[in-house]
Amino acid sequence: MNILLANDDGIECKGIQVLAERLSREHNVFVVAPDSNRSAVSHHFTMFGATKLKEYKKNQWACSGFPGDCAFIGVTSGLFNEKIDVVVSGINAGANLGTDIIYSGTCAAARQAVLDGVPAIAVSVDPDWSKVDKNGIKYDAIADFVAKNIETLKSLSSTEYPRIFVNVNGASVDEYKGAKFTDVLCVRTYGDKIKLEDTEDGKLSHYSIGGNKVRNYDSASDAVIVENNYVSVSRVYADPVGAKAVDELKFKL
Repeated sequence: MNILLANDDGIECKGIQVLAERLSREHNVFVVAPDSNRSAVSHHFTMFGATKLKEYKKNQWACSGFPGDCAFIGVTSGLFNEKIDVVVSGINAGANLGTDIIYSGTCAAARQAVLDGVPAIAVSVDPDWSKVDKNGIKYDAIADFVAKNIETLKSLSSTEYPRIFVNVNGASVDEYKGAKFTDVLCVRTYGDKIKLEDTEDGKLSHYSIGGNKVRNYDSASDAVIVENNYVSVSRVYADPVGAKAVDELKFKL
């Protein structure tokens, strides 16, 4: 297969390079990834102005834009003169579970791919940040899982409305107990804070990260599956899916 890789951590990050090496053993691998970290940019997209592409190594390009741009360029521009069969976004340094998906640039690249008609998979590793930094994250086990199951994971994605990408998460470990499919996505509360500082011409806002907590501690949820050392696999709608209308509701005009 022809596989396009993207991410939000940047092209130099270990996760995407480990995944590229592992997948290239059986497939043709192409990469378009940000030239630096673009974490938590969600589906930020460059509509005005140009994005710069610089060759990083053979079949790998660093992009000045955002993860959504990377997927869009890699799939639609003809950069590689090959039809892309599947897009894999990651491996992200940090979980993308439940509410995280809203903010995730990793998931945005996968979402953009299915919007462009190509099956897509987002892949993330959930380390214990109290014990490791980004340099200590283990990527090999999740990369191997993706490589061994790429056809199955691809088949779980859908490019028909409502379009669906696949979200894969696992702990930072050497091996997993197994893998579990779930449609129960956790609800996160972050506790992030903003501090305002007065300046001569206005104010500055300073963001600080809070404590990440899971509110719905359901044993079937993606967060608990990962916590128990299984790989969590979920199907996530790329298209907005509306809630059921309220019966007999009347609006004033």
